[in-house]
Amino acid sequence: MSESRHARRPRRWLLWVALGTALVVGGVAGGLIVGATQSSGSSVSSGTSASSSTASACPVTPVANQVIPSVVTIAASGPSGSGTGSGEFIRSGGYILTNNHVISIAANGGSVKVLFADGHTEPATITGRDPQTDLAVLKVQTSRELKVISLGSSSVKVGQPVVAVGAPLGLSGTVTSGIVSALDRTVEVPGENDRSALLVSAVQTDASINPGNSGGALVNCEGQLVGVPTAGATVPNSGGGSIGLGFAIPVDLANRIADEIIAVCRRPATFSCKS
Repeated sequence: MSESRHARRPRRWLLWVALGTALVVGGVAGGLIVGATQSSGSSVSSGTSASSSTASACPVTPVANQVIPSVVTIAASGPSGSGTGSGEFIRSGGYILTNNHVISIAANGGSVKVLFADGHTEPATITGRDPQTDLAVLKVQTSRELKVISLGSSSVKVGQPVVAVGAPLGLSGTVTSGIVSALDRTVEVPGENDRSALLVSAVQTDASINPGNSGGALVNCEGQLVGVPTAGATVPNSGGGSIGLGFAIPVDLANRIADEIIAVCRRPATFSCKS
């Protein structure tokens, strides 16, 4: 094959949807690996990849201390298996935002449990889920004081420092940091019933996003939620793991979908709801 023909071939990545391998929280569940093509989007204008060294880093320790209490580890199980992921409290009353693919396995006759940052575990119910955008809302009934995460804006900039908090591989309270490496990515990920979910205007980051980070928090240096980590890329035949290409649903979209799920979940034509 000639060099020119080879250069025209689109680079293909293996996109995993981070269902997680629950090495710490319960049984082992494999991360789903699929083929997908990354779409175009805005990036650094110089043509070179942005790295953490080119931007002022967040003061990660105070950001972590602020955000970790709002983030939970989610363990879902159902007739076809089990898996883990992450979520964060977005409303008072025990409402948790996460990805649909984290809990969809429990939607029909399964169960969901959430592990708090202090090690306490509570059962959760599925308030509703939107497979098309890969978002879902859970609810816990507890007398414990819950810390709702602060919401930021999706108006982030390329090169802006960010911090990701979640439970990769079931390891609760894991913190990684990096930058926003590109914006406005459209990424197709596998959904339910052989259908696809679409991440629209996704935030791309080089903060490590691994299986189990899905549904967690991507925050700015003020500890405000700017995105929901949902998928990451890995080089084909590399054995997996973060290569610094992760994608998060922008907070403005995630917050709007969560509001609609909570307010109008009785409309099953719009969302897949659970009482």
